[in-house]
Amino acid sequence: MCDDEDDENAHINEETLREVLAQVNRSSLNPLPELPEQRCFLTRGSWCHQFFNQDPAPRYPPKYHDKPCPANCSGVGVCNHEHGLCYCPAGWGGADCSQPRKRPCAHMGAGKRDAGWHNLTAWSHTRCAGVCDDDIAMCYCPPETKYGRREAPPGSAPGTPPQQQGRPLFMCTPGTDEQGRKVEWGGTPFADMFGPEGWCNADKPSTFRCPCRLDGLAGPTCSEIREQVCPNQCSGHGQCNQGFCRCHDGWYGTDCSLRRAGRGEEDGEQLLEKPWLAEAINHVVATEDPPLTPTRRRPYIYVYDMNPEYGTDLWQYRIEGSHCVYRTFDRGNVSIWVGYNAYAAEPVLHELFLASEHRTLDPEEADFFYVPVNVGCLFDVYGWNDIPRWPRGVLGPRTHGAATMQREAARWLNATFPWFARRGGRDHIWLNPHDEGACYVWKDVWPGVMLTHWGRTDFPHASNTAYGQDNYSLPLQHRTHPGDWREHTSRAHPCFDPNKDLVVPAFKHPGHYRRSPYLGTSEPVERDIFAFFLGDMRMEPNRDPACRYSRCIRQRMYNISRAHRWKEEHRIWYGDRKDMGSNSDYSALLARSTFCFVLPGDGWSPRMEDAVLHGCIPVIIMDGVQVIFESILDVEQFSIRIPEGDLDRIVEILVSIPAERIKTMQDNINKVWHRFRYLGLRMATLEARQRLTQYEEDHDGEAPKNPGSEYMVSRQDDAFDTILQWLHSRIPDVRGDSELATAMGRSGERLAADWA
Repeated sequence: MCDDEDDENAHINEETLREVLAQVNRSSLNPLPELPEQRCFLTRGSWCHQFFNQDPAPRYPPKYHDKPCPANCSGVGVCNHEHGLCYCPAGWGGADCSQPRKRPCAHMGAGKRDAGWHNLTAWSHTRCAGVCDDDIAMCYCPPETKYGRREAPPGSAPGTPPQQQGRPLFMCTPGTDEQGRKVEWGGTPFADMFGPEGWCNADKPSTFRCPCRLDGLAGPTCSEIREQVCPNQCSGHGQCNQGFCRCHDGWYGTDCSLRRAGRGEEDGEQLLEKPWLAEAINHVVATEDPPLTPTRRRPYIYVYDMNPEYGTDLWQYRIEGSHCVYRTFDRGNVSIWVGYNAYAAEPVLHELFLASEHRTLDPEEADFFYVPVNVGCLFDVYGWNDIPRWPRGVLGPRTHGAATMQREAARWLNATFPWFARRGGRDHIWLNPHDEGACYVWKDVWPGVMLTHWGRTDFPHASNTAYGQDNYSLPLQHRTHPGDWREHTSRAHPCFDPNKDLVVPAFKHPGHYRRSPYLGTSEPVERDIFAFFLGDMRMEPNRDPACRYSRCIRQRMYNISRAHRWKEEHRIWYGDRKDMGSNSDYSALLARSTFCFVLPGDGWSPRMEDAVLHGCIPVIIMDGVQVIFESILDVEQFSIRIPEGDLDRIVEILVSIPAERIKTMQDNINKVWHRFRYLGLRMATLEARQRLTQYEEDHDGEAPKNPGSEYMVSRQDDAFDTILQWLHSRIPDVRGDSELATAMGRSGERLAADWA
């Protein structure tokens, strides 16, 4: 009897197991490739195999530091206990953060008020009709109004918050004064702003409301307080102040992820009182004690805490909450992506390097040093105020300001730490997210590794932008650089050197490619559009009379497409938003297309990412420009390149491509698309998983099994991993063999063999 029962139970268990396995197989994605031969598909050279074939090394607990800072940074700054340096928020400076370091509002006079509404008729981004917070040049209602700003009492300690913050007046200007006289630089009647029922006095203004553009403010009267955005949200160990992390006692670093020696978790740890931060904080591997994984791989990368002038100051000065960041907080402090930030790779890569398992806290063992200078953020705030300007007091092109700021950052590194000079800066990594990339970086910075979105290779070169403030070919002289600045920048080097630099993807969060077959549509999308491009055409009269934008490629193609009826005759959709329809879904159109045009804008344009992330074959039309990862991936195996001189032959070239080749290129994209997106951010990973769950629920528990969708929720070999794998191959170029052999405890002969 017992034997029979055991047999029956065994049978039931086997049946149950088979059902469970069947369900798992239905709902699980295709397996990820494991072997280097699979993971290194379509890579050029040996960089990828070198990375996977290296011998892993032990991972050690982090080093702790306890070097004190002058006056404990006066209670307003954060002490970096590794170097004993104070890092100060906007408004404060000096070795101990005790010295005022102000950013007055434009045309500011006594009492932090405007120097006279009628004395100067010019409008400025930071001109203030109320009272100015001159730490960051933010404008608020004046203190005599009900909802005015009331400063901390005189004699308060540095950094003491105001008694009442006040309602904001940023980008909110009066069109008349109290006597009804016209104010030339404003637009709103005086009573609507300062009258009894106006914005600054009424509990519920019914006629007029100023916008809540400052990060952390929302609601009809800007009284809804939301979380502000900081690097990695201060790791949960600090208070965020417009991009500057005021770390809790015992913690330090740009993101408060480093623990002071002698302080146990129980001393410095403060429980997350804000559960919503969990979705925005990335786990920092380098600070694990004990390490959660026993081994690690090179490259080892040290991430600098930069002087705030080159880093967090820019975030604090941005005022516009959506500028300079890739995410923000919505109602209920839910983490959301910003609509679109062209330079979002800047905050993204900073956080990824901070959290990376390749980060080292020991600069002496570092293969590379990441320099997080916020040049992209500078472009958002440059010219809004007299501060920041580089050099001080000069308002040249934005490119001149960015190049000078990078140069000054390099000089600060060289004066403060020993590592920049050790190898002439060759092992320092700089991101240049601007439209024309690294074309104009200072020659003192150029020896480093340039990560850029713009792979222009011709030399000599000149700016091709249609926006004058970005033209790096304009002459400019200043006492800080003898002669014309171009001799120190664009005339001294090319825009991109494939031997030391890398073209990397712009950041696209999963929502940008939500209709992609790689994100779960269980039924194959019919690619009924033969070729596709949607973008700015600059065809309006007098908008770009010299036809400089996009090298005039977009404009010429637009005229050809109309003359030859591309859409009607060949199913080629080409144009701007009005040509596609205001309700057109960009992601859906990309997913329906066989070919997608990759064309320049003012410089780079993220069209290569758009195409690949939707499984669309890129058609590259920009001479002398390498696209993303072209120096390390065999891009020719999944794209078409057409010379600029053959624009009239586009249709002829595309229709002549055999169906077999099209199928091969599509299959190849399926196996490399993941290298064009960043999934290491916690927000991106969570969203990918949410999309997978939703697709499973929508399709009876069956997850998508489209080719390539196995990478849907995996960060394996994503864009950031690709950058790191390539950096590993560059180690011999920045560190001599004997130095490397000593650092790794291995012979130079073995090392040379590894990289052969």
